[in-house]
Amino acid sequence: MPRFSVIVPAYQVQAYLAECLDSVLSQSYADFELIAVDDRSPDGCGAIIDEYAARDPRVKALHLAENAGLGPARNAGVDEAGGDYLLFLDGDDTLTPHTLRALADRLAATGEPDVLVFDYART
Repeated sequence: MPRFSVIVPAYQVQAYLAECLDSVLSQSYADFELIAVDDRSPDGCGAIIDEYAARDPRVKALHLAENAGLGPARNAGVDEAGGDYLLFLDGDDTLTPHTLRALADRLAATGEPDVLVFDYART
């Protein structure tokens, strides 16, 4: 079971999705799965997700039969998740380097809480 399940719903974010997925896959902390959910996006999100899943076993591709919206797309990812902790990232967001390592360290230092709240930076 991975430490983190990173769930990325994707709808009309073709221009940003590769950068998002790369930011997760390049983390220094490797104990995670990446669940990328194609919310029946009319652009190339589904193909990008399939390409990443084909080349990295940590990526699970999930394709919804119809557009459901962010909440249901996230929930579909949750249904597939096997990690100890869930982390949600939108398809046009990125993780800074070492984010997962910092989160894992903080979880260990605080006695493995059920929920860990952390900040973000808008760029």
